Amino acid sequence: MSYNYREDSTLSEKWKTRFDFCEKHGFLDFWQLVPPKEYKEAFNKLPWLERIKVRFSLRAYVFGCIYLLCLGLWRKAILVFLLAILLSIPAMFLGRYGYIVGLVYSVFIAQNTIKWFYEKKVKGIDNWSL
Repeated sequence: MSYNYREDSTLSEKWKTRFDFCEKHGFLDFWQLVPPKEYKEAFNKLPWLERIKVRFSLRAYVFGCIYLLCLGLWRKAILVFLLAILLSIPAMFLGRYGYIVGLVYSVFIAQNTIKWFYEKKVKGIDNWSL
């Protein structure tokens, strides 16, 4: 039996919109510099605020692993926390530029949270990979 996220009353419309886009066009990986043509066309047709909604989770950007725990992504939250500790070590040696490591890392979490939550809810994939 497959999961129908459209009928799930616990999901907000924002998540349903994100899941719809993921279902139709797939994901854009964080490090992928050139998106597939179909994805790019569909993404560019969206209004500006809709693009942000589909591609970026502000709550994940601000709260990080705490938000992942709230979504039930505890495995990802543990990995995100441990990786943050590991990244803080080289960031300390970068001096005043160390904050850039944190910003890039927060953007990574904000963009991938949507993918991780989609994989867990719709595909049933809940593993230890980032």
